[in-house]
Amino acid sequence: MNQIISFLNGLDDYELAYFAKFKIQTYSPETQLEINRHLRGKGLAEDRINRLIAANPKKEAKKGKVRCPRCSSDKIRTEKVTFKNQMICNVCEYWIEKPNSEKRKKSIWYHIYDTIFHLFTS
Repeated sequence: MNQIISFLNGLDDYELAYFAKFKIQTYSPETQLEINRHLRGKGLAEDRINRLIAANPKKEAKKGKVRCPRCSSDKIRTEKVTFKNQMICNVCEYWIEKPNSEKRKKSIWYHIYDTIFHLFTS
């Protein structure tokens, strides 16, 4: 429990708002109670959370720095999955890179065959 409170103390109000909106439900009910207590202590009720999300002033990432496209946080974790890395935002749990869901490029021959097949089967 101390680890999560320590993590929350390292977030600014905008990051806390995104955390409350998108990630809090990934924790156990007991942990959610503690997180909600911490958020109330910071004055983060639902209406303020929504206002902070709507007004998030964070800018684009500095050169070489990855930011989450949803919440603009730079608190990103990278995990090795098979031979590729997956990148997930620690604040809002947004999947920045999903190596297992990447679409493979199809060759030109596949598209030619597919077009001919549809011409003769239609």
